[in-house]
Amino acid sequence: MAFVTFCGLRTGDLRLIARTVLPKIFLENLHLHACEVLKGRRAVVLTTLPRLMVEGFLKEYLEVGEVVGAELQVVKGCYFTGVISWPDKQRALRDMVKAGAAIVNLSNVHHHQLSAKEIYVVREEESRSESSKMPRNKYPKPLVFHDGRLAFLPTPCEMMAFFMWIPVAIRLAVFRIVMGIVFPYKISIFIAAVTGIRFRRAGDGKANGENKGVVYVCTHRTLLDPVMLCSALERTVPAVTYSLSRVSEALAPMRTVRLTRDRGRDAATMRRLLAVEGGLAVCPEGTTCREPYLLRFSPLGKFMNGNPNCDSVWLELCFDLVLAIGNLDLNLMLM
Repeated sequence: MAFVTFCGLRTGDLRLIARTVLPKIFLENLHLHACEVLKGRRAVVLTTLPRLMVEGFLKEYLEVGEVVGAELQVVKGCYFTGVISWPDKQRALRDMVKAGAAIVNLSNVHHHQLSAKEIYVVREEESRSESSKMPRNKYPKPLVFHDGRLAFLPTPCEMMAFFMWIPVAIRLAVFRIVMGIVFPYKISIFIAAVTGIRFRRAGDGKANGENKGVVYVCTHRTLLDPVMLCSALERTVPAVTYSLSRVSEALAPMRTVRLTRDRGRDAATMRRLLAVEGGLAVCPEGTTCREPYLLRFSPLGKFMNGNPNCDSVWLELCFDLVLAIGNLDLNLMLM
């Protein structure tokens, strides 16, 4: 499995995936009590996973000092061969320093009785319980995940269901695309409801007498945000984008206009669309985001509201977390 996964893969691609995609999977399966034991302590993690897959997550989110794991062999400095070398983890741990505490499972307790002063055993049935999973509001750092192609954990059962669904999904996608292009919005909404699409609408979306048009700012959870907006309003609203493939432009049921990232030219384009069309849709983030917040605050927000409001939240950190640098205890966690 490791050979099939890594053979021929670029090292830069793996580092990119480890930084942007894998944190979501690791955080959703992070043990709450194990993280509480590690909080405020210097930690060393021993893992059977390839070190490059977990090192970035552990150091960025859990502030782990050292990571010892399987090493992936590289050729020409940038390609993985798919061959894994297993280091002597016990010797590596002894070479670094003796651990203050170890978080292990029942199968490897005896391996660390001589290298740790305290041992915390995580039972398999306990690790699967919902109470042991870390809730989102207790994540060490906010999770920013915007890769919609990996919205679920690729377990064997999930992947089997995924591949079984692909033939149905292709037919359903083609049907919905044709439905949106051929039928008017009033009819396509009812047909979409039969295929599982649900709409929730608030407000009438009409400009008042003082405004020249309405700018609809999409949080851009998917590439279909402007399409869903047109369906909900039951009228065509042009969409301005930073970059869009030619295929997506051809399939889009509404007009798409490319932005040039030149402030003057883009402002003139948006004014012209507002005057002619009465509204436009824009995704100011430039990328999709599956989380309930914006990746960044776009200047478009200030142009639409000259006096934006913001809420300041003061974080209350515990004493151990504030003085984490001064604590020299070493902890050991196994993955």
